[in-house]
Amino acid sequence: MTAVVEVEHLRKAYGTVLAVDDVSLQVEQGEIFGLLGPNGAGKTTTVECVEGLRRPDRGRIRVMGLDPERDTRALRPRIGCQLQQAALPDRIRVWEALDLFASLTPGRVDWSAALDQWGLQDRRRVAVSSLSGGSSSGSSSRWR
Repeated sequence: MTAVVEVEHLRKAYGTVLAVDDVSLQVEQGEIFGLLGPNGAGKTTTVECVEGLRRPDRGRIRVMGLDPERDTRALRPRIGCQLQQAALPDRIRVWEALDLFASLTPGRVDWSAALDQWGLQDRRRVAVSSLSGGSSSGSSSRWR
């Protein structure tokens, strides 16, 4: 297996508050990995250092062989992160959401093809909030 994330002896402090102290971890290609711990354990700070959003005080980080601090431009297009809570505006339409996300992608993305592929062509003008989230309780009866 190939390590895609390597963190060695990570340390990060905010003034006198030590957020992360000597954290080391390795995530292999294809592995599902989670950071667990109570509030204030340093999970978010660790992930932000791995993403290159925070500069560690000490330690070594590699993501797909790249240093998130030094190789930011090369790394950013290759990674994505899901926030703990994320939401679109309640009234945004399906086509508007797809157009928004397509605008964040380098090059031209044909989001209308996704509507066909996902069987949503007839839902393009409905609010995203009216679509089923995919749970067994969601059904087409929820679509307006």
